[in-house]
Amino acid sequence: MKKYLLYILMSVLCLGAFTACEDDTEYDIDWPVPTITGVSSYNDLLSATITLQGNFTQVSKVYFGEVEGKNLQVADDQSSLTIEVPRTMAVDGAPIRVTNEYRQSFETAELFVPIIPVTTVSEVSAIQTGLTFTINGENVDLLTEITVDGEPTAVISSGINTLVVSVAGIDLKAGSLVDVAFKSLAKNEIPTATKVNVIYPFITYEEIVIWGFEDGTHIYSGEGTATVETGDVLGITEKYFSLRGPGYGWDKATGEMIATEIPDLSSLVNPYLTFCIRTPEGSAGYFQMEDQAGNWRHFGYGFNTGGEWVIISQPLEDSWEGGDFNIGAFMPKLGFKAGNAGSSQDLDIAYVKITEGKYDGSQEIGDAIGGSTKPAVISIMDFEERNEWPDIMNGDNLIASLDFRKDEINAFVGNEFFTYVDDGSQGAWGAYWGQTISKDVKDVDLSAFEDPYLSFALNSETSQYVIVRMYQYDEDLVMVQKFFPNTYGKWATFQFSLFNTDMENWSDGSTELGAHYASLKRFNPDIPFDRIEIIVGKNGENPIGVSIDEMVITEGARYNE
Repeated sequence: MKKYLLYILMSVLCLGAFTACEDDTEYDIDWPVPTITGVSSYNDLLSATITLQGNFTQVSKVYFGEVEGKNLQVADDQSSLTIEVPRTMAVDGAPIRVTNEYRQSFETAELFVPIIPVTTVSEVSAIQTGLTFTINGENVDLLTEITVDGEPTAVISSGINTLVVSVAGIDLKAGSLVDVAFKSLAKNEIPTATKVNVIYPFITYEEIVIWGFEDGTHIYSGEGTATVETGDVLGITEKYFSLRGPGYGWDKATGEMIATEIPDLSSLVNPYLTFCIRTPEGSAGYFQMEDQAGNWRHFGYGFNTGGEWVIISQPLEDSWEGGDFNIGAFMPKLGFKAGNAGSSQDLDIAYVKITEGKYDGSQEIGDAIGGSTKPAVISIMDFEERNEWPDIMNGDNLIASLDFRKDEINAFVGNEFFTYVDDGSQGAWGAYWGQTISKDVKDVDLSAFEDPYLSFALNSETSQYVIVRMYQYDEDLVMVQKFFPNTYGKWATFQFSLFNTDMENWSDGSTELGAHYASLKRFNPDIPFDRIEIIVGKNGENPIGVSIDEMVITEGARYNE
């Protein structure tokens, strides 16, 4: 009995010893601790590469505050490293922290304060109603505010030199002109983009190929046999990437295929990640997509297509794990892991690309896949093609040209405008009847418009007399709208409804058809126009002097009056 009690006591004591060991034992391991002994600069541009000196054994990450630096390069002797200053770090500064594989870190006492580069905007695309527009320039990712006619917008894709901006929820009318204004992190002045066209949303099929193999090469690196083969891919003879190798489930990667550039996806409204794959009958394989920023996504954890080619097409921005996916910084990488395919890594890939919407193999580049085919603006006279608008003479006198007033005013839109001047030949209310400008518009189809408006811009120093003369029915129906502008040296806009405005009828009543049409006050919306003409004359005794720009047709009024 005593021996039995002693055995129990020793067991309890022993159990207590193990418990204490588990709770209290400290492992005396001399983990390498990184140090920073020098920094090339504590004040440099965002995206600049700086150099650190110190002990960087097994250092794997460098942070500026809580934001990880980019493109870490540690020297072979691990006594120095280079790192790119992250563009999203705190603008008022942050300490630099290095961390190694053993979770040991070192942080500077001094703050790194970034220099914010100025932002310039070089181009603003037309704005699709309800969808997006694109901004190009330098350091546009540092824009802090973008407004359209004062309404705030949202950036949906950000790159250093290109932004894709959403106007969802903003009430914009196709055919109108808007102003796009900017504020930047550097607080430098950025000129407002004025008179930006608003257009109907119109989506065509486009694609950006990440990896295709038609040149017979691949960039796979890893285990197994990797080749480029030629064969039937969904009924088309194509080259494709082929991998035959061992698989290690989720325990070990087989290899990788890494892009070195960020693809420009700014032209895509609804980007899908699309690839075409095949696994041999009786075998399987797998890869996952990564963005080289710590994020990844799966595709069912293993491919087994039974020897058939299949297309997988999914929204690019969905199903990412690991953190926040940024489409503007997306640098693709395929990490080949067998996953649930187990010991097999046998896989064929015809292509990996980003497509406009879900791809099923039938779409061709340029195919209309959504939106409206209705034009937002039909240009009648924009004067940008100089050879279409030669100088006009009245006898020996040059009276109209694209070259007049170029040192005085800028074009209303674009670079060119057309100007009439006075040659002293006209009396009060006289006009250049034989020196008009006109455009044949027989091929202009207005059938899609409910209420088309004709609009144009004028610029004059004194009161002028401008007539817009229009023709239908083989020019037997002639009607006009008259304007008497004085814009005081500024551009002003004029517009009217082509079919819902009463006109002054100038038809020739001496003919049977002319007499018939002479009673009309409005044009027939079911009949195309023949020609649209501009006549310039004197407003009383005022000398002729008027510039004309951008005559267009839109659905409804182009300008808010």
